[in-house]
Amino acid sequence: MTTMEDLYPLPFSVEEFRARNDAVRRRMQEAGVDVLLLTSPENIYYLSGYHSLGYFTFQMMFLPVDGEPFILTRYLNTDTVRIMAWFDNVEGYQDTENVFDATWRCLEKYGLQNARIASQDDAWFFSVKQYRDLVARLGREPVDCSGIVEQVRMIKSDAEVAYIRRAGECCAASMTAAMDAIRPGATDNDVSAAGHYGLHKAGSEYLGHSAQFVTGIAAGTAFECAKRRPIRDNDVFYIEAGGTYERYNAMLSRTAIIGKPDQRWVDMALASRDSLNAGLAAIKPGATSGDVDKAARDVIEKAGFAEGFRHRTGYAIGIGFPPDWGEGRIASLREGDPLVLEPNMVFHLIPDIKYPGEGGVVFSECIRVTETGYELLTPYSQEIVYR
Repeated sequence: MTTMEDLYPLPFSVEEFRARNDAVRRRMQEAGVDVLLLTSPENIYYLSGYHSLGYFTFQMMFLPVDGEPFILTRYLNTDTVRIMAWFDNVEGYQDTENVFDATWRCLEKYGLQNARIASQDDAWFFSVKQYRDLVARLGREPVDCSGIVEQVRMIKSDAEVAYIRRAGECCAASMTAAMDAIRPGATDNDVSAAGHYGLHKAGSEYLGHSAQFVTGIAAGTAFECAKRRPIRDNDVFYIEAGGTYERYNAMLSRTAIIGKPDQRWVDMALASRDSLNAGLAAIKPGATSGDVDKAARDVIEKAGFAEGFRHRTGYAIGIGFPPDWGEGRIASLREGDPLVLEPNMVFHLIPDIKYPGEGGVVFSECIRVTETGYELLTPYSQEIVYR
């Protein structure tokens, strides 16, 4: 008979979860705080193992320096916390209850009402109004400890890397299915449907960010997605596929060329690919994120497409929930950035080139920094696909 433990095994050992919590506690002690209040679904999952689509409603994890963590969520979600988290401490609030009255109730119950409280003020799911309501209920401002968990998340464990590697395999399956669907007369929705079928057939969960399957002129628009557009002769097709495994994300991007467009588009695609590989070659422990960005950026500038490359070369990846599958708020491969690369940092490099109103090209990979260089986590050919 299937049990809940069979359906929802812990994604990591209790020992690993405890080590993560303790690493954050050490930083809390350095900051002089007694309890950390977290609302980011990524940080809650990282420290507890609990995740749910219900993060659009208020939820909060309390991490005391001394004592076990606990989670406050809607009563609707309390059983889910008990099923998924490595600990059993969960408190619920009714839909009719003020969530900060419930927060205060929890602080009193666990003897933390007079503690020095810290919050994550840059969390997406912690609005200005919620912050003001929290301050009003506490009668004091919490200490801002934004980034304190992210510092711990930056270096992945081997178990985390294994999940990202699986996500990369899902990316490759999605890319294969999508490329097979590209043909004149089909639509970008047809390609997207094939890519998503391949993605989920390979074992992926829902993505942390919409995958991008875009043809023709629309590919020059940043963050565009499939929208029933027909694929025409001489189109350039832009794909940024994704994969998610145990909420760990990977991405993979490639370009397909339909017919015989202007040679400029072929040259542009080759520049994106060469830029990607130059960035990869610069990755090693001790290099800076700025070094990697420069190596990639120089190739595109030399090829004459600098105007079409208007963003960072890449960003950290790991845990992701919509709207974002990356960890770019933790680390980015960008111009002049001083971050020193260390083993088991994981990045997505995506030096795409876009010209609004004309089109776009892209090649990207996900990698793990190793002791001597990098490990490729997205196994797929770098050949330009012609249709």
